[in-house]
Amino acid sequence: MKNGSIVVERLKGSLRTTQAVTEHRGEPLLNELKALREWLRQRRNDGSDHLFTSQKGGRLDRSQFFRLFKAIANEVGLAAEKQHPHALKHSIASHLVSANVNLALVKQQLGHKSINSTMRYVATTDQQASQATTTALMNIY
Repeated sequence: MKNGSIVVERLKGSLRTTQAVTEHRGEPLLNELKALREWLRQRRNDGSDHLFTSQKGGRLDRSQFFRLFKAIANEVGLAAEKQHPHALKHSIASHLVSANVNLALVKQQLGHKSINSTMRYVATTDQQASQATTTALMNIY
């Protein structure tokens, strides 16, 4: 947090990345910087470098995080098939792809080793392809 970023250690063969922590002035729920500072202010300081710690101290185990996520997702009425933490990764990937963010950048943000892993979030229609082609050709010629 000192340099405006956090290191994300991922599992299942994904890449370790350093993610910028952003300040979003228009949407309070998207202001990562403010939210993380508030969390760190409230969080019990056990000397750990981990963002989320267990009640015993040290890093929060992934099974503990899964149970917490599932309970909160259920409480807020999230569909049963989306009550897993990986839904967050699917969500950000889908939003970035739909916003036409370069796939190489989406791949890096998600920590994927292969662009093929990122490609599963890409879904296009014939209409979108036609519109993109028309726009590109109009800009070229």
